[in-house]
Amino acid sequence: MQKKIMFIGASGSGKSTLIKTLRGCGEAVKTQAVTFEDGYIDIPGEYMDIRRLNYAVITTAMDADAIFVVQDSTSSKPTTPPGFAGMFNIPVYGVVSKIDLPTADIKRASKYLEMCGVKGKYYPVSAVTGEGIEELRELIENL
Repeated sequence: MQKKIMFIGASGSGKSTLIKTLRGCGEAVKTQAVTFEDGYIDIPGEYMDIRRLNYAVITTAMDADAIFVVQDSTSSKPTTPPGFAGMFNIPVYGVVSKIDLPTADIKRASKYLEMCGVKGKYYPVSAVTGEGIEELRELIENL
């Protein structure tokens, strides 16, 4: 892939698992540092969880062609600060992860993505069942 696609979100939101699923390889492990693999940029969730580390996300985004904000559908809190996605001058998309779980709330997760400044359509996905993965893969390929 020629484009650089960055995934951001809270710890445990499913960023690394989603990237591995999109790449069709391996099992996800906890991201300890910013990783660049096959055009995908994976950010440790702590960079979003700990607000004073948000600058690392902003700096890394300068190398990206698009950003995907991953919101865990089972989480009761937003993955990013309000308005955070609005600061980027590249396309920003919203992904609602873990939609296969019984406690998934896609509507709530979509509201959180809207609060953080992601506009447009949101992509609900499950790395376990594969639901929504192909649509997301096609979107990325067509960027």
